[in-house]
Order: sequence, then C-alpha cells, then structure tokens
Amino acid sequence: MVNVVLGFTEKDFNKSQLTSNYFPTKVGGKPVWLDLSNIPKREELFCEKCSKQMAFLMQIYAPIDENEDSFHRMVHIFCCKDPRCGYYAAVRTQLPQVNSFYPSDADERKYDENYEDLYKQQPEYTKNRQNTCDYCGCFAKSNCSGCKKVYYCSKEHQQLDWELGHSEQCKLLKDLNIIDINNLEENKKIPRKRVSDFLFKELDIITESLELKEFPPPTTTTTTTTTTDDKNTNTNGNSNTESINNLKIDSDDEYDDDNDEDDIDLDENGNPVYKNEIGKELIPTNGGETMTNDPEAIGKFEDYIGETGKKAEFNEETFTKIKDKSLIYFKRIVDNDQDQILRYSKDSNYPILWVSDTDQAPEPIPQCSNCGSNRKFEFQILPQLLYFLDMDSTLANNSFDIDFGILSIYTCESSCQIKSNTTTTTTSPSFVKEYIFKQDFKK
Repeated sequence: MVNVVLGFTEKDFNKSQLTSNYFPTKVGGKPVWLDLSNIPKREELFCEKCSKQMAFLMQIYAPIDENEDSFHRMVHIFCCKDPRCGYYAAVRTQLPQVNSFYPSDADERKYDENYEDLYKQQPEYTKNRQNTCDYCGCFAKSNCSGCKKVYYCSKEHQQLDWELGHSEQCKLLKDLNIIDINNLEENKKIPRKRVSDFLFKELDIITESLELKEFPPPTTTTTTTTTTDDKNTNTNGNSNTESINNLKIDSDDEYDDDNDEDDIDLDENGNPVYKNEIGKELIPTNGGETMTNDPEAIGKFEDYIGETGKKAEFNEETFTKIKDKSLIYFKRIVDNDQDQILRYSKDSNYPILWVSDTDQAPEPIPQCSNCGSNRKFEFQILPQLLYFLDMDSTLANNSFDIDFGILSIYTCESSCQIKSNTTTTTTSPSFVKEYIFKQDFKK
C-alpha cells in the first residue's frame, strides 16, 4: 500500500490563520516563518544565476513526530521570477516541541476560540520574535521613521512599499496609535495598499490523503535515488500520513479507475495503447509507429496537448510524443484529480511523476549540505499551480512569469538539526537549503 497526500488550492480562507502561530501550508503572499529568531535575510534568498531576490512560491508544514528536532517542520519554495533563470530553491526550517515561540501544544490548540489571546497573555512567546519586511517577508532591520509601525529589509523595499500605498497609511497609523498592524485590512479607517507584483497570489492549501492504486508501466523510469539510498530504512516510517499528520487532511479516498473515461494498455511490443471506455484506440499504432486518420482520435490528442501546456497545431512530430510513457502516466494521474497542485509521499515505493522520459533527476541526488546524509524524495509541485496563480505558459517571456513541467523536492533523510547562523545568545536553529529538481515539458 502506497499512500500519497494531494494538495489543492483554496481561495476562500481566513487570512489571520495564515500566520506563524497556525503553521500554515499555503501558496504565495509573503512567507510565514517557523523559527522567528532566525528569519532569513533578503540576501540569503538571492537567485544564484542573476543575483536578484527570489519570490516566495509555496510552503508546506510537514513535521516529523519521531524526530525531537523536527516536531515543527516547514519547507519553503522560492523562485526567481525572471524566466530566463528558471531557478528554484527549497528552504527547510524546524523546531523542537519545546521552543521559545509556541506553546508545546500549539498545534492542538490553534483552532481554539481564544488561541490568539494566549500569545497576548504570555509575552514570552513573542518577545524574541524578529520583525519581517512588510514588502517581501524577509528579516527586517529597520522601521518606517514616520509611523514606526512597519518594518523593512532595505531602503529599496521601503520605497516600493511607499509607492504601493504606505504613503497614505503612514500618518494615520501614527495618529490613530494602532498597535496591532497585522489585521489592517479589517480596519476601514486605513486605506488598503496595492498588492506588489513581486508577490504571487496568496492561496490556502487543503489536502486529501489516499491510497495509490495505479502505477506506471515497468518500462517507465520512476525512481531517481541511488540503490544504496533505496535500501536505507525510512526512520520516519513508510506511513505517509504519519510523517505529515499535521497537514490539513480533509478526507480519505482511494483511486478507483473502474469508471475512468480513458484507459491505457500495452501492445505486444510494450508500446502504450491509449483507449477510451469502449476500448477504441485513440491513437492507433502499428508496430509501435503512430498512425491514424480518425478525427476523434486527433481531437482527443489535441485536448491532451492543451492540458499539458503544449500550445501547438496537430502534426506528426507532436503526435509521436504520445509514446513518452512518463508523460502518459503523468496525464493519467493528473486526470484523476485535475486540480491537484501538490503530491506528498515519503514512501520509498511512491512512483515519482515525470513529464518526460528524458531529463529526469540525476543519480545520485546531492547529499545534505548540512550533515552529509542522503536526501530522499518528499514532495512534488505540479504545473497546475501556474493556472491558479493566473500564469500562462505561453507568456513565459513576461518578466514576471514562471514556467515548469514539474518540481521535485528532496530533503535530508535525517531531517538533521540545523546549525545556527545567529550571533545572539539564542540557540534556536536557522535554516538549510534542500535539493529541488525542475523538469520541463519536452519541447
């Protein structure tokens, strides 16, 4: 039995619950940090190709109960918004159950009616928290000299935020003596700022756990870790739901393919035969060579090309790409839940999704830069996310667009204790970059 957790976007959410106190799994907006005494600095999140600051894309809350150091655990994904770079980074942070920022039972109490009052009544949980930039969410080293309520990481971001509307808020914040600025949107006396195009649209992520019943053909390459890595015992257990038991699980379900509109068989040569519910070949083959004059089959394939982001007229060259077994399996899995943007599984038998038989993750995966342990697959981000972010892959030359086929994230199998980079007296951990592999659709 292989378990997988699927993630779906939710546009209707309580914004006040997408804060550090609630350990959210979310897309876009500003990053929400776990270790609030070691918030990454802006320069620590620069693109390694162009040296511009990367934008926050997504974060998942995936604690490991069996590991004392990762009772709270978050993985953030950042990306360069210059499509010429195509650079992505994964950042892991974690904390033990007993820490300086949250009660030991915070995850159980976070939906209690008076949960926020707990932090007001016990200031020891907030006194060591660093300020974050109101523009990008990174560590803020200074505040606005006018209202002294808003903080920034740099003069550049202070100027940009001023132009977005802080110029209209500043005097009012000072005159009204507003202390809590976290919920300014609910204060009708304060004009709202415009949203920066540096930030992606903010969305909550809800999840659904299920048992995977469909697997790729034996000829499809689905694993990318080394033999030694595959033989290592998963110290966190093979139960996917145990390792991510704090992701919001909405329901349990299973794949049931009995009523699927399309099905895939293999011919005598091992080539995929794509069929509909009555068994008619959508793409007839002859000895593995694709050949058809069936308008219905051509229409089906054109729809398939559109779903995968390939905006092209039907022709023989694009038609033959249906023989890419990884792409076929990807489409079959995506068709089961077309709105999924995230697939999470630490099960070593999980078949990693690829959008092409070629250019898959290298072997071996680079080892953890913090402790030297092997990294193992943890989750994937699917290209459907681009749709929910209002991205169009046909406009990838836009200076604020991103594009990818699939993103696969590999993390330290030990989820090692992170070496602190702070010079203060606190011993709280900082962060470590994990390995992320970007695969594009085959052109």
